[in-house]
Amino acid sequence: MKHKKDSNTKKNKQKKSVKSFFIKLFISIFIIGLIVGICFLCFKLYTFQSLAKEMFNNSPSTVYDSNKKTIAQIGSERNRDNVELSEIPEQLKNAYIAIEDQRFYSHHGVDIKRTLGAILSYIRKFGSASFGGSTITQQLVKNLTGDNSNSILRKIKEWFYAWTLEATFSKDDILEAYFNIIYTGPNIYGVKEASLYYFNKDLNDLSLAECSFLAGINNSPNSYNPFSDKDRTEKITNRCKAVLNKMLELNYISEDEYNSAVQEVSNLKFSKNEPKNNSSVYSYHTDALINEVISDLSQRKYIPKDFAENFLYLSGSSIYSTENIEIQDTVEKETMDSKYILKSSNGTDTSQAAVVLINQSNGNVIACSRWFRRKENFKSI
Repeated sequence: MKHKKDSNTKKNKQKKSVKSFFIKLFISIFIIGLIVGICFLCFKLYTFQSLAKEMFNNSPSTVYDSNKKTIAQIGSERNRDNVELSEIPEQLKNAYIAIEDQRFYSHHGVDIKRTLGAILSYIRKFGSASFGGSTITQQLVKNLTGDNSNSILRKIKEWFYAWTLEATFSKDDILEAYFNIIYTGPNIYGVKEASLYYFNKDLNDLSLAECSFLAGINNSPNSYNPFSDKDRTEKITNRCKAVLNKMLELNYISEDEYNSAVQEVSNLKFSKNEPKNNSSVYSYHTDALINEVISDLSQRKYIPKDFAENFLYLSGSSIYSTENIEIQDTVEKETMDSKYILKSSNGTDTSQAAVVLINQSNGNVIACSRWFRRKENFKSI
């Protein structure tokens, strides 16, 4: 009897020992996983911080050939002109803050009150509504990363990135970058170019009503464009009044300023200043190079390709190519020569010419081109 009791006791101890082992194993795995997760998060935030610092330059990246001659500027097709925050009228700053992020100077990147309201709305509508509630800092994050997806994961990353920006830059730095980088119209970025495009005016010459227009279109510039074929007068008027109402509510403007601006809003005078149409057509060699750089940057920094592409558009980086621009031009002209046109059996099919020149001493590609002809038109691939 005693032997049986001792045997049961031994089995119970073994069960407890096994149970204790698995509990300790689970806790160890959890702690290791937590440490790895925290380290990865810190790496992602540090990477974003370092990339954002360069992207605040808001300048196109330059591609140089093997002789350091400029081949292309990535992002030069964007119409933009950086302006310092001190050059932006107070009324324009206040208009944006009033309609986009009234607690901008008091939060740390994420407006908890607005965010909770947006989350509750998302839950009530079973995920069919967008999160909304984005602060100016969060909007800047979206412009830097190029991520416009409507997912919970994207929003969580945006919150962490917004906190990182606030911990790295001053409020004025964030606001200045925001005013220079945001999309404001057809191929137009930043408030300075927007002022010229819509009113043909410098920023300091804008009226309060005109400031309310620029701030008001921020959520969807193309749908408020006064130069489109559709009459958008009523939509523009209502949006401007919404901005002015918010500015009055927050005591940014007086009752008299409000009334005067509302009167002007009903008859806003737009004067289109056609933006420059800068070319973004690159040689076959440069186009391949840019794709390789984007892919390499994406892999090395563990960021999406959209983010990597945006980095080249904003960072003002220097990219050194193996291309020789004179030889590249010669190759492109040569491949267009009519002697390379071969007649096909039906007389209409594609004929092609392709050239790749490699420096045999180091393996560098110094020029490449590929063209095709269908009927009477040459086109680059």
